[in-house]
Amino acid sequence: MAKQLTTQQAKFCSYYIESGNGKASALKAGYSESTANNANLILNKSAVKGRLEQHEKDLIASTSWNKTRIISELERIYQLSIQDNNLANAEKILNTIAKLINAMPNQSTTKQVNHNIKFERLLNELPAISNTYEAKVIN
Repeated sequence: MAKQLTTQQAKFCSYYIESGNGKASALKAGYSESTANNANLILNKSAVKGRLEQHEKDLIASTSWNKTRIISELERIYQLSIQDNNLANAEKILNTIAKLINAMPNQSTTKQVNHNIKFERLLNELPAISNTYEAKVIN
């Protein structure tokens, strides 16, 4: 269960919901300048996160928009872009849809693999190099 919000945190949430500006919201809620400069620390507190997430859920529930409708509208706009030969817009829409349905890798799911193999080992494993080429190994 999430912790109860302090009065200052509740004020911060209200201001943040209105503006989306962490620093300005923190200052209006009465936080110090140094705390306001690190508004992410306030945003990461479990009680604040919980309040903002609940507000987002309430906002979504109060509208007729949902993920299915958004994708459907994007598909319609995509088709119109293709008909108008607006390929740049069509590509942007495809990227947006892919992100919505989690079909595109992001930084947290993409891993980089580094291979460290000695050049001499690669030369030994490759088929014989044609006599027209000279292999030079620089040490």
